[in-house]
Amino acid sequence: MPTTITWSVNGQAVAGATAQTFEFSSNQTGQHTITLTVENEDGTGTDQISITVYYLIDFEDARVQSYLAGPTVYGENLYSSFGESQYIGYEDPCGLKMMIIEDDPYGMGMSREFWNGGIAISQWNDMTTEGYLNQCSVYSKDAGTGFGGYNGSKTFAINNNSGQLSFEDGTTEALFFYFWVNNSTYAALSMMNGDDFGAKKFALGDWFKLTITAYNKSGASTGTPVEFYLADFRTTTSPGIVSDWTRVDLMPLGSNVHTIEFVLESSDTADWGMNTPAYFCFDNLALLKQ
Repeated sequence: MPTTITWSVNGQAVAGATAQTFEFSSNQTGQHTITLTVENEDGTGTDQISITVYYLIDFEDARVQSYLAGPTVYGENLYSSFGESQYIGYEDPCGLKMMIIEDDPYGMGMSREFWNGGIAISQWNDMTTEGYLNQCSVYSKDAGTGFGGYNGSKTFAINNNSGQLSFEDGTTEALFFYFWVNNSTYAALSMMNGDDFGAKKFALGDWFKLTITAYNKSGASTGTPVEFYLADFRTTTSPGIVSDWTRVDLMPLGSNVHTIEFVLESSDTADWGMNTPAYFCFDNLALLKQ
């Protein structure tokens, strides 16, 4: 009896898949079960694995081009003074929104200003210019492409102060797997050198921390908050200032997440709050809607 090989996906045999290896691909998110069945004169044997296909937001699709911070590294279009073409936020095709916060801190009427906080999409990666006029740059430059995004990509997101990610509708929840995080140039150079606004050069004992908290569609907190140190000088063996894209596990946030909030804290604070520029960058956000 000749040996026969059959591959099945989610219980359905794949036509023509009779070789010893099988390459699986799918644009259908969720869990897929791959089954190998081998039959010969000695009998029949099976083996099985499960593969999860998740949704990835990498900010590289063509539609993102109309959402980019600019026209300079400062991001003038992130403020209402820019006029009708002001950038106010990005909504991914999966329904996840990343907005500039609308607020009225000076009693002048509600408006969306990047100094209020929020998230912008950027392609800037000037790693040498210090100060807030370079607030839209990531502290990264790929040796091959020259771009600043994760894995040599061009585009990423930058968060100022307490931004958030939230689904547009009131019912969608998701499991968030991970994203990649790096410092902005503004924050990195400030921590390396100090700056003109009172921020200190980081030394032993200093730290700059991102805390990620999640909420379900009812507004209740979910899972466990995730902490990540964008700079860590708490001990003599601590790693210092993050200057490479670093993977952050988001699964502790739980499987029923509707909103994610970012909070930045620093050891360098004064009477008016944190001296360290409250920025960080992220890219390649992986999630699976429930």
